[in-house]
Amino acid sequence: MLMKSVVQENKPKHFWLVFFTILLLFISGLYCSLKFGAVNYSNQDLIRGLSHPFTSSDIQDVLIDVRIPRIIGALLVGSAMATAGSIMQGITRNPIADPGLLGINAGSALALIIGYAFFRHLHYSLILLLCLLGATLAALLVFSLSYSPRKGYNQLRLILAGAMIATLFNSFGQAIVIYFNLSTSVIGWQAGGLVALNWNMIKIIAPFILIGLCLAQLFAHQLTILSLNETVAKSLGQKTFMMTAVFLGLVLLLSASAVALVGSLAFVGLIIPHFIRMFVGRNYRYLLPLTAFLGAVFMLWVDLICRTLNPGYETPLSAVISLIGLPCFLWLIRRGRQL
Repeated sequence: MLMKSVVQENKPKHFWLVFFTILLLFISGLYCSLKFGAVNYSNQDLIRGLSHPFTSSDIQDVLIDVRIPRIIGALLVGSAMATAGSIMQGITRNPIADPGLLGINAGSALALIIGYAFFRHLHYSLILLLCLLGATLAALLVFSLSYSPRKGYNQLRLILAGAMIATLFNSFGQAIVIYFNLSTSVIGWQAGGLVALNWNMIKIIAPFILIGLCLAQLFAHQLTILSLNETVAKSLGQKTFMMTAVFLGLVLLLSASAVALVGSLAFVGLIIPHFIRMFVGRNYRYLLPLTAFLGAVFMLWVDLICRTLNPGYETPLSAVISLIGLPCFLWLIRRGRQL
């Protein structure tokens, strides 16, 4: 009876309706992202520019070298952050878990700031490595403070530890920025944005995000079991500590890669999984792909808003996401129940 009830609870709800709705938003967002920006193009300009991508002209330069890399970067970052948040909520069984709220993004930010303090110009591969090291350090500190071998994660201690580590690392980061006069080097990265994204960054970091997304989907069934209960997962024969380590490694890989591309952002990994879970349920075999897809589309539209809100200038990603994410976060707390 227990297994039957679990299966019933994990059955997908309205999967294809949600998928095609997101697909429609993706197609419209892709079209608008190519068409609108500091310079708007007509449909004829888009057809001419995309049909002759290797012809040198102003339209091709903007579309091929500026807008398409930004679109790909937004899709990668959104899917990585949303998937990382969904995995975090699964392994901690905490409905408000998110890499940004638990200090992991702050660890990446601190490591990158330290790197800029010693080397004013960092290669993209070194940026990714520093973000990964910083995220790992933050995760080890947060999870070691909140994990109990018998009871798993204490939700209150997890949130408190994450807030403490995030505040501590952000304070250290600001002190280093002031001491080494790094404001001009990191201010755009701290605010979050895709304005400096190029094909070289995509080529280096995209494989790590794609590998993380594929591995997350491969282990989705194990994440469903792990998200039920520590005792139930162990009774079903799962090695919970090993699987937790695997999923935490995926969270670090996805979070560090996203932070390396776009900067430190929060809320994406919090609100997207909750929205999908309302329609699909708790089965991560269906939850993860839709979460990644919606996260990608969400970031695509946010980036479009950032560069069209005041054409010619870039609105920080963190500002737009916070305006959307903070009310959603307060709504989740007010509901007072796990979805």
